[in-house]
Amino acid sequence: MKTLRFDRRSIMRGVLRGGAAVALGIPTLDMFLDGNGAALANGRPMPVRFGTYFWGLGLTDTPQGTRWVPTKTGHGYEITPELESIRALKDKVSVFSGFRAIGDGKPNLVHWSGLAAIASGSAPGATNTMDSPSFDTIVADAIGQSTRFRSLDMSASGKPLSNSTYTGKAFATPEVSPLALYERLFGDGFQDPNNPDWKPDSRVMLRQSVLSAVKDQRDALAADVGKADRIKLDQYYTSVREMEKQLALQLEKPEYNAACLIPEKPEADKRGASIEVVNENSKTMARLLAMALVCNQTRVFNFVHTAGASETYLAGDSKIYHQYSHDEPTDAKLGYQINTSRLAGAVMQGFGDFLTELDAVEEGDRTVLDNSIIMAYSDTGYAKIHSLENIPMLLAGGAGGRHKAGQHIHTTGEPVTRVSLTAMQLAGAPVGEFGMGAMKTSSAVTEVLA
Repeated sequence: MKTLRFDRRSIMRGVLRGGAAVALGIPTLDMFLDGNGAALANGRPMPVRFGTYFWGLGLTDTPQGTRWVPTKTGHGYEITPELESIRALKDKVSVFSGFRAIGDGKPNLVHWSGLAAIASGSAPGATNTMDSPSFDTIVADAIGQSTRFRSLDMSASGKPLSNSTYTGKAFATPEVSPLALYERLFGDGFQDPNNPDWKPDSRVMLRQSVLSAVKDQRDALAADVGKADRIKLDQYYTSVREMEKQLALQLEKPEYNAACLIPEKPEADKRGASIEVVNENSKTMARLLAMALVCNQTRVFNFVHTAGASETYLAGDSKIYHQYSHDEPTDAKLGYQINTSRLAGAVMQGFGDFLTELDAVEEGDRTVLDNSIIMAYSDTGYAKIHSLENIPMLLAGGAGGRHKAGQHIHTTGEPVTRVSLTAMQLAGAPVGEFGMGAMKTSSAVTEVLA
């Protein structure tokens, strides 16, 4: 066989049956650089879904008192002012207070350290990166292999924020509007499981054949590189093979599912940082997500309501949430920042509406929310001082009966990773420990595990 040589401009080329030409790019390798660089109808159990829900600026927890932490622990906790939005679903939501992100000597990277600690299990060394993949990728490895989308990322604020899936190298790009989300889920590529005239999409068949068409060149390239580049190529081909698996699923006739109904297409997008607009987008996107879960488009998702340094504002107001959290004085009589707390309640209304939409869709004798576990969390405890103590975290949904929901769990300084580990186990991921350094833990919150 003729020896093949590659440079950074090389493209592997092949020919499919029928004569169609295909091309596959090559990742940047060291060899190119200079060294500086319940139950379904078929009897199977109803699948459990896993999601994350992030909002910025925490909740109000001042030295003078808290606006969100219940006084009672265990079942029957009271609804506090900033948790009012979950009142109707209280028995399906567990509240976790007193947990903290531990820095292991690293600085507090404001609006980032807490988020990264919860999602990746370790204190980050730099803003907008994590030292390990986000925990949703672990869950996706366990339960996300048999759906069209291994995981799905969404952002209601209209911005491609970076608090989404982190693979260890890059963040996923989320859908940033209801209309874009609809097109992604139910537009081109969606297969209606109830369509009697179903047939495989020829475009999918073509895409699936690309790797096999360039197999000889792949083998030649692997023999032509050093150890570091072989590792890079293996990672690259692994991601491509994962894509092929997803494509293969689209070539199989989906199982009949009477509950899968294509939702109405949203009207023109509404953009803006007004909390009313963001909450409306959250509600619409939740409605689309609920049906996407029913239609088995995905089982893992990440939802970003607002960024850590939230720019949301109340209509007619002159200051954004982030500015209020720093500038607004604490009311001497009430003991908290009045406008900041009002905004916190409005932000949490978005979360309550999100859960309500998932709970409105029935699956047998349960709802989509009952068959899901959603971990909601923020980046900070008390935003005025960027506290990493008492970061608010909640677990919502029944996890298919695994979650003993409706509890308030309080600790004093335990690592936030205990809640992350608990969420992964509730989702069915075979994880025994999570985190690094002082936040490494094998101790799930057993009180909420059925």
